[in-house]
Parts: sequence; C-alpha cells; structure tokens
Amino acid sequence: MGRQIPEWVAANPVIAGLLKYVLDRRDEQILAGEQKQIRITLNPDKAPRALRAALAPFSDPAYDDGELWDELVWLSRDYQCFSIKPPARRSVGAAAWKGAHLYFSEGCEQLVRDWLQRERPLLVDPEWQAALARFSQHFESVEVFPPGGLELDPGFENFEQLLGCWARVRQELDCGGSLSWRQLSARCFLGDSKYLDSSWRQSLVRGLFPSRSGKICERPLLMHLYLPVRVEQVLLIENQDSFLLLADLQPGSTALVYIEGYRGGAARVRAPGVARFSTVNDASTVVRREFLQWWQGQADRELPVYFWGDLDCEGMHIAAALRHSFRALDCWRPGYMSLLDRLRAGGGHLPEQAGKQGQKSISSTGCEYADRVLIPAIRASGRYVDQEAIAHEQLTAICTVGGL
Repeated sequence: MGRQIPEWVAANPVIAGLLKYVLDRRDEQILAGEQKQIRITLNPDKAPRALRAALAPFSDPAYDDGELWDELVWLSRDYQCFSIKPPARRSVGAAAWKGAHLYFSEGCEQLVRDWLQRERPLLVDPEWQAALARFSQHFESVEVFPPGGLELDPGFENFEQLLGCWARVRQELDCGGSLSWRQLSARCFLGDSKYLDSSWRQSLVRGLFPSRSGKICERPLLMHLYLPVRVEQVLLIENQDSFLLLADLQPGSTALVYIEGYRGGAARVRAPGVARFSTVNDASTVVRREFLQWWQGQADRELPVYFWGDLDCEGMHIAAALRHSFRALDCWRPGYMSLLDRLRAGGGHLPEQAGKQGQKSISSTGCEYADRVLIPAIRASGRYVDQEAIAHEQLTAICTVGGL
C-alpha cells in the first residue's frame, strides 16, 4: 500500500465514512460474484443503517455541514472518486448536500483501498477448492498455489483435470533420471511441451516439489557461430538469413552468433553448459576454446558485444534481455541505421500486416542508442522493419563501413 490518505480527507468524518461504506459495498459485490455501479443518495432519513452512520456528521452540531459538503465536492473534483448530481428537486432552504446523488468511480477503487489500507477480497472458486482438497496429498507444499487458485487454462475441462496434470509432475520426477522442462511438460500437460516454458510455472513446479525439482535440467540453447581467426568483437544476430549473409562475407575480426531470438534464455545464456555452438566455418580448436571461455565469463579480457535484430518492439525486448548477460551490449548502429532509413522513408510495415500486433511496447533497453533513437522512431511511426530487408549488396557496404 503506497499511497497515503490526505490529512483533510481523513479528518472529514463524512468522507471517511462514505469511503468505508463504498468499500464495504464493493467487497460484498465481489464475494457475491457480481459488480455494479455504487450509487449513494445523501438522505439520512431514507438511508440504510450503514449509510446513516456515515451521514450522521451532517446533522451533528459539532460539525459545519457546509464545510463537510464543500470538502466532499473538492474530493470529487480533485480525485474523481465520485461524480455528483444534484437532486431533481430541492426544498426551499434545504442544505446543498441533502438529496444529492453520488456515483462511485470504478477507476478509483485501488486509490481508496490504498488510503484505507484494505486489500481487495479474493473470490476463490469453490470448484477449485474442492479439486485441491482431493489432490493436496500429491504436492509437497500445496500452500504455494496462488491464494485465489489457478485459472482454468484453455484445453482443460475442469480444475480436477488441471490439478491431475500438476499432480503427475510428482510421478514423473519420481521415475528416476533427469529430464528437461519440455519433456516434463509434454508428459504431464496433455502432450503440450511448452506449457511449462513460462518462468512463473517453472517457479510453481519448484515450489510444489522442492525436494524433487533438482532432477529438471535446463534445456540447452543451440546456436550457430561464425569464428574468425582473430576475435576482437562479437555481433549477436536475431534472424538466420541475416546471419548467413554476414557469415558469407567472412568478417576478419568479428565473431557472429545467430541467437534465433532467444529472449527467454537470455539471462542464462552465458552459464556453463547452457549454450551449445555449431560453427558454420572452419575454426581451430584453440579459437573455439578461447571463444567459449570468453562466452562463459572465464577469459581474462572482455570483448565489445553488439546486437542486431528487427527494428520492432520484440527486437528491442531481446536487446534488453541480452543486457542481463552482456552488461555493456549495444545495438549495432550500422545495421540499425539502414533499417531506420527505410522506416523514415515510409518503408516500414504495420504490426497487423506481419501478425505483430501482440508485441508489447518497451520504454527502455539500457542501450543509449536504442533508448534515444530506435524506440522513439518506432513509437513515432507506429511501423516496423525486419532486418532481412537489407539486401546483400547493401549489407556488404554496411560491413565495410561498420568495420566488421
């Protein structure tokens, strides 16, 4: 809970009472499984008991009801917690607040919860609770399931089938040898080898089976590599065609790595045994060994590292992820400048044209060039350019200028 309630709001008994009343009503709605707009009429004579308690200070001679009302109006204007409508008819001489209608703003619910330090109640599906009770003995630490239970993912008929799949994880881990996440996933979750790809599901497996999860081995990342005789810098490339074009140019001092967009494994890509390389050119055992030592952080020297991928949001996300393993990684300017030229000349494509509308925007990668030039250009144009747009002849010129 990070936001403090303003002192003048807390000191106004009508406002404090109304906010508490609103959250009480909302919590009742949540637990009943239906939410609708909360409307309040400021009429103590006809209000329900809980609301009458909140409105009582209006009639208390210890308070100035006009001042209480003014502050309630300020609250509606400054924080938009309520919209206020006057009554259709007001008796002569009646107070300005009497009979007014307040409509609680749905978007302010979390703000009010922060002010009053009240968590939103969890609505736990009774079918989930019943299924979990039947399967609880299959898990070492059943309490690590989310308090509200798991969502019923598409493809599962009910929670009993879903929890049956999670329970099968224990059986597979008890069978003997080690296995990968993909193998475990396919054997337990309806043949879907990618169900356990997400980090939170893998974390849930470790939490549910802490004494057994050590049998799960990380899936190696297979990468293609071009190695010159002398390596002075490294360029990580997102897509295969661009990697092969550059490798055909046989750079004299730049190692090229085709990473195939390994965003998910970027944080562990330099751990020993994770990345497995196959070279596309003849490279001596000594050069391969020295490169692998550097890749795993075991060399005495550090090499400049660059990344070149598509000029789109996903490419920027890959760059940001790779910086977890390569702290000084920069986006490769010669390659991106050519993509930028195409973008600025109107040569980019809309996300919808390439099925990329699901890509999430990114505000920062940690690379100054990407954050200052590339991301703003993507945001301003609303378009993307794939790196394969660069022809062989143009790429040859770029490499000459770029010093590969």
